[in-house]
Amino acid sequence: MHIGLCSPHWPPSRGANGIVSYVSAVRDHFIARGHDVSVISQERLYLGDGSALSLAPRGAANVLARAERKLARWRKHPDGALPEVGRRVAREIAAAHRLRPFDIVEMEESFGWSELAGRAIPVPVVTRLHGPQALKPDRLLTDAERRDERRRCAAEALAVRSAPVVTAPTRAIMAGACRSYGRDPERYSAVIANPIRLRSDAPRWRLEHADPNHVLMVGRFDFWKGADTMLLAFEQLLRLRPLARLTLVGPDEGLETRPGERMGFEQFAATRLVPETLSRITYRGLLKPAEIIPLRMSAMVTVISSRWENFPYILLEAMAAGSPLVTTAWPGAEEIVIDGRSGLLAPVADHQALADALDRLMGNPQNAAAMGNAARERCAVEFSLDVVGDKLLDCYDRTIAGKAP
Repeated sequence: MHIGLCSPHWPPSRGANGIVSYVSAVRDHFIARGHDVSVISQERLYLGDGSALSLAPRGAANVLARAERKLARWRKHPDGALPEVGRRVAREIAAAHRLRPFDIVEMEESFGWSELAGRAIPVPVVTRLHGPQALKPDRLLTDAERRDERRRCAAEALAVRSAPVVTAPTRAIMAGACRSYGRDPERYSAVIANPIRLRSDAPRWRLEHADPNHVLMVGRFDFWKGADTMLLAFEQLLRLRPLARLTLVGPDEGLETRPGERMGFEQFAATRLVPETLSRITYRGLLKPAEIIPLRMSAMVTVISSRWENFPYILLEAMAAGSPLVTTAWPGAEEIVIDGRSGLLAPVADHQALADALDRLMGNPQNAAAMGNAARERCAVEFSLDVVGDKLLDCYDRTIAGKAP
């Protein structure tokens, strides 16, 4: 079977995000199972042997592509140019299919591009739900941004409704997307988790090596990642544990304070936190995955404070390492973390509850270590690459055969 996978960029060394991590993992598994796998990304077709073919248009098509890129740069709001980008992506997938015909292609639902791809090639395009826009909590937007968001949701709804098969990492994401985008949940669909590689030589969290006062959060400083919730929770935690210290890792994209305006980390810290709290926080900015590992090993607890998530790899990576963790209970979180057994859940956007959960975990190191071990075991049983990858291959086989997954 020749499988096509779409990725926002490639190879993974160019920068990690959830989709790239997912594509990287399943690609390797499919190849190990004897399948031919190609990755389509930014006008190139990356073959299973590591070589790459150009998908850049030529002649008149190249003139059109340049015009579309110029239009995209000219538009004041980037989302307004995304239909043009989607058509270009569909042409790239069609060009890839002409070079090396696919049996099946999988791509994300974002911006509705999978619907355009499905019309461009004569083989099934599986729509993978990586982050349906309609499910994300409302935030402060300008009128233009809100119009663009409505257009995006309409395009994604068309893609989800028309897809031959839709897969999602949790039941909550699948149900929410079907409800919001008008797809019959009984129609071809499959709930298949995101996979994680479990390497025998990977670093493991050890209680004896962890700093009992160290808290780690990895995620963008923005609204959806709940950066404000984390900082306010940490200030509450310091009242209970004055020696606690927090390390923040991730790019500073700012919190919306009003439509069209954002507040970065430094401004938020200066206006919302007391100096004593700020003195206990280290903000590292964007780090490479290899630089995050020692921080995770030294932290007593890893925190996910998000208002919304799909199936975050930063959570899976903490679980795979056996790190104790606390996460907010965004829809679907309870399908990944079993509250009180493999981690602790706290209500979304409730900084006091998050602080209480952190205090509870840090106050019982032995129980925290046991939860970390249980999280790693859960990864092996439910989310390992072998388990998840084979479920995806079975889904593809059934889709090609015209059978419901």
